[in-house]
Amino acid sequence: MQMDEKRASGRYYTRGNPFQLEPFQTWAIASNLERQSVLEPFAGAKDIPRLIDAAHLQCRDWTFFDIEPGVKGIVQRDTLADFPEGFDVCITNPPWLARNSATRRGLPFPEATRYDDLYKYALEQCLTHCGWVTAIIPEAFIRSGLFLQRLHDFISLVPQKRDKTNYPPDNGDRGVSVMFEDTEHPVGLALFTPDTTSDVRIWRNNRFLGTMSKLREHLPQPSSNRNIVFNDPKGNLGLIAIDNTVSASIRFCPPEELKGYPIRVHCRSITKIGVPWRVDIEMLNARLATIRKKTHDVFLTAFKGIRRDGHYRRRLDWALTRAIVDTQRL
Repeated sequence: MQMDEKRASGRYYTRGNPFQLEPFQTWAIASNLERQSVLEPFAGAKDIPRLIDAAHLQCRDWTFFDIEPGVKGIVQRDTLADFPEGFDVCITNPPWLARNSATRRGLPFPEATRYDDLYKYALEQCLTHCGWVTAIIPEAFIRSGLFLQRLHDFISLVPQKRDKTNYPPDNGDRGVSVMFEDTEHPVGLALFTPDTTSDVRIWRNNRFLGTMSKLREHLPQPSSNRNIVFNDPKGNLGLIAIDNTVSASIRFCPPEELKGYPIRVHCRSITKIGVPWRVDIEMLNARLATIRKKTHDVFLTAFKGIRRDGHYRRRLDWALTRAIVDTQRL
């Protein structure tokens, strides 16, 4: 299948194995997986049951659907429009396709959904019809605020580097191999239960990072201070908002360091910020470093590409930037 065809259907076949990780193994026991008839509504090439078997797990049987079956044994059905009924357990890799990407490439996108990405609509269908749901979805999902009522665990799936030079010691962060063969998109595994959960447990591979509520305690209060102006060519604070390929390198800097750099209206990676008070750059960077350490970067957007230290590159968004800068005023 050509890349444009895969984009049109949002299909990226699973290649890594996240089901060997501890959180999923625990979920499998809780869902009584070995006695369940499991639904795969976006079955692709039937990779998921193979991976479940490789993780030394089993279920009673599987039922497969896909709008374009990739192998034999899959029932042809548009499950977004006609979702299968009668299943309590669903394990899937739903289609991913951003609405703006579809528009830019002239690809079809369902008019029935308000969501900005196809995987969110697919996940909603799974949760509406099934009690126990596991889905391989973009890592950015954890920042969306969606479907948290039943989300029990979320795992950031950081792939193991093929070149292990300078890879950090194994403390539970060890990767699960590359998840997809033709995209480097940061990936997560979301584990849902039938009942409302009290909190969400956040993992990086097998390493438990903390609960959502505890990690949020380390974030500054949101700020609506519009006197802090981004992309200000005469700004008194510089910001490099994306990690490089080596390490965690997001930082505030003197605006002079960005001399000659064109500040564009829509730039989100390197910019100057107008702040109506004298800024303490050293203090801001110390605060940023503390937030990154305490939250394990959960609330920074994962960016394509793995840093040399074995973690996803991250991007600092303007909302969190504004909150960090505004705390210096208080």
